[in-house]
Order: sequence, then structure tokens, then C-alpha cells
Amino acid sequence: MEFFWINVALSLTVAQVASLQCYSCDGERDCQETEVCEEHQEHCSTTIMTVLARPKMSTFYLKGCDVTGKPNNSITYLSGNQVVFLAEEHCGSELCNTGALDVVDVLTARGFHRPTLDCYSCSSSDKTCLNATSLVPIRCARVDESCVDITSFTMPEEFPTDEERIKGCGQLSHCNEPLGFHNLNSFYLIQCCGSRMCNNDIQDYKSNPLPLNGITCYSCEGNATHGCSPNDVSQIQCQGPMDQCLEASGIHGTSGQSYVLKGCATATWCDSPYTSVYKNVGAVYSRCCTGNLCNSQIVEGKLKPSPRSRASHHAPAQNTLLSTALLLSIAFLLSSGGS
Repeated sequence: MEFFWINVALSLTVAQVASLQCYSCDGERDCQETEVCEEHQEHCSTTIMTVLARPKMSTFYLKGCDVTGKPNNSITYLSGNQVVFLAEEHCGSELCNTGALDVVDVLTARGFHRPTLDCYSCSSSDKTCLNATSLVPIRCARVDESCVDITSFTMPEEFPTDEERIKGCGQLSHCNEPLGFHNLNSFYLIQCCGSRMCNNDIQDYKSNPLPLNGITCYSCEGNATHGCSPNDVSQIQCQGPMDQCLEASGIHGTSGQSYVLKGCATATWCDSPYTSVYKNVGAVYSRCCTGNLCNSQIVEGKLKPSPRSRASHHAPAQNTLLSTALLLSIAFLLSSGGS
């Protein structure tokens, strides 16, 4: 009996040691508090948002445990008379999210006197993204930044409508070509370019959708019993460059429950970690295919292999990409609070 309890104690000790710990805070100060991550959370994250509205500068820190598959990226943009800097970093070792970017150094670097891009900047909160005469120029701080244009909206809304569109300077992974995904619930289009003022697109994708491309895919979001059950799966006609049918499964970062996603995607989205970023899903298995209604292999949350499918694993995924939906929400809350 004594041997049994010794084994139990050892097993509990091993389990406790095996759990990842991360620094955890949510507010205007960096932190030294820690938290023990859930089983499905295998990375630590640091999100920083700095708002510059002369002469005041305020910084917001968010640290804690996160799912895998999200990378290290950043974006700077103008919202009214404010400069907003957003960055998110991820790491996979014990208490690795100890530091934070020095935003002042980043914003004042100006490429160390090397040429940097001039880009257009706007945000939906100041109503400037849909009017060419209202776009404002912004000088990128670093030579490795591109001009970026992010469109994100969901039905029902997952984050404020005031931040559905952002243009500015940034580092977004896998963004050499347009990245896009849409289904009946969501629309995401991320575009990067490397020439002066190249992010000048002002199309309103919500009221004026992209033209249909002739491909039809299955559409759903949720788990095997709610949202993506066989009775919940519907069909959608694909738009613009989103001519691949995508289906993915993984673990939702907040609930820890299984999660399934189906819809239309660009080929670049299929080979990127954006499903992890925008849907907060870790341990992602995704597959894309060409042809009408070909994304039919994940049924009731389980994959039925197909020799014709083009599958990609993102578990563990490479360190790549800004958690934009979360950051957009933070941006809205902070800008509202400061107004």
C-alpha cells in the first residue's frame, strides 16, 4: 500500500512539473505573476499595445498561456490623431515570456537611416478606410516592414465593427500574396505589398463582395455537436482568389474543446497558420482541396483520409503571426477609453 501511494505522489509531481508555466498579466504594467497552463496550451504569449497621442503615451500588456500555431508579428497604424502599435510574440519554454518589446525604440528606429516604406494608414474607427482622399501616409519604422491591409469581419461579430479594417506598416508572416478565408460566418483578407503607398485598396468587401469564382465549398464553424454537426454544415459560393475548399480541426484556445472549420480559402492561407490566429485554435490539422464540395473529409469532428487531399499539419506550428482578432478588440477598447 505504501508503494502505491508513493507512485501516486510521484505521478502527480511529474504531471505538475510537466505543465508549462507562463508569466500572466492584463493591464498597464508588465508583470511577474505566473500561471500554470492548461493541457492544450503549449506556448506563452506576450501582447503589447502602445497608443501615442502627443504628449501622452500609454501601453497595455497582456501575457499568459496560449495555443500553438501563432507567430511573432506587428503592425503600426494611425487612428485619428493617435499612432497605434500592436505586437504579439510567442515562445514555447518555461516562463519564456518575461520580456517585452521597447516600443519607443521600435517607433523611433526609422530603419537606422536606411530607406523605409511610406504606406497608407487608416482604421475603421475613424471612418477613413473607404475613402481614397482620407487615407493618411505613414512612414514605416523598420526596413523589414511592408505596407499591410487587413479586413476582418464575422457574423455574429467576434470583435468591434469599428476595427474591421486596418491599413499601415507591419510584419505579417506568409503575406507575399493575398491571404483569404471566408464562409457563411467569417471573412478575412490580408494583403501585404512592398512598394510606396501600394496599400491603396478601398473596396468595401462587406457591402460589395468579391466576384464569385465558380467554386462551391462546405461551410461551418464550431464543434461536432454544435456549429459543425452534419445538420449544421451548409454550402457557400467562393469569392475572388479564395478558390480552394478548406477544412480544419483543432483545439479551441479558450474552451479547450475540439473545433472544426470549413469554407473557402486562398492557397496561401492553406499553407499558413492563420486558422490558429483568427480562430484561436491550436494543434491544427488542415487540408485544402480543389473542386466543388471537396472539403467533406472531416465528419463529426473526425478526419476520413482521402488520397486526393492536400493536407498540412500545424502542430506544432512554426512561430508565425499576429493574433489580430484579439488585438483589434484591445485597440478598440483602448482608443475608446482614451477619447
